[in-house]
Amino acid sequence: MGCFPLMNVQLGRYEQRQLIFSNISDVLKFYCSGVTDFESEGLRITTTVSTKVEGVAGGWYTPDIMTSSIDINRYNLDLSKITSLVFDIKRCGRAHLLLSSSDVRNSSEPLYEIDIGYKNYYTFIIYRADDSLDPESRNHVKFLTPNIYNCTVYLPFWISWADGDIKLGTGIVVDENVLGYLTNTPHFEVKSIGVLTDYGRLGNWRIQFEVSDKLPGYFYTCSLNNTKSDLVVVDNIKCSKLECAMSCQLSNTCVGFNFNSAMNRCELLTSGSNVVTDIPFHIEAGWNFYSKSFERTTSCLGCCF
Repeated sequence: MGCFPLMNVQLGRYEQRQLIFSNISDVLKFYCSGVTDFESEGLRITTTVSTKVEGVAGGWYTPDIMTSSIDINRYNLDLSKITSLVFDIKRCGRAHLLLSSSDVRNSSEPLYEIDIGYKNYYTFIIYRADDSLDPESRNHVKFLTPNIYNCTVYLPFWISWADGDIKLGTGIVVDENVLGYLTNTPHFEVKSIGVLTDYGRLGNWRIQFEVSDKLPGYFYTCSLNNTKSDLVVVDNIKCSKLECAMSCQLSNTCVGFNFNSAMNRCELLTSGSNVVTDIPFHIEAGWNFYSKSFERTTSCLGCCF
């Protein structure tokens, strides 16, 4: 028996009901895994990574450049509708940010590259159609950016790539303090993002995503009241139902949660294995089990027992 999103279905004595969190950003400020906060304009997730590649690397002369970079999308978010990023970086030299059209980080697919601090003085914005390195497959612009890096202090930057116009600027407000831009490049949806620093120099990055419309926010009660799942509890916290749901939504291993409204008690659950053949449960007063709805498969584990 399968799951039935967007419907009410009577299953014997069990009723599947849908809970939709639609205004998350207006009511909650919540932190998880580094810095994750909700503001009025949307959900923003800040992820931190460190990079260091020995030798020289860059999209201009490295065919398989994506494999040299660190994937910053640790939450496996849908990036296709994002057209800008704000990030801070602390490093002692050149830094690269790669925007790929491939969701599997295939370097042969079109990409944009922002190459910041070349020879400590220049920055390039590059469009690359493939990994051939043929002159006809690439387009770029170069502009002066002296004193563009700092070894001990994080400096804020933004990039945007709407409609094939690739821009780089300083600060935290997109389209202010523009340093340079490359226009009229072929436009594509960015599906993966990588960062790197080469010449053996360490780079520390803080990258901010705004993804409020990327999380489906669907959870389903799998039964009538007073039913609790016996899946593996990975965290037990005191919080609101909304905080509980978002904690589960932002975890790759969470498949659902038990929640007790009277106690504001949240149990985040995992299957404990890659193969699930049963969802164990028992009757317990005050508890409800909610199953996560997975964005890409439109399926929810445990909608029905």
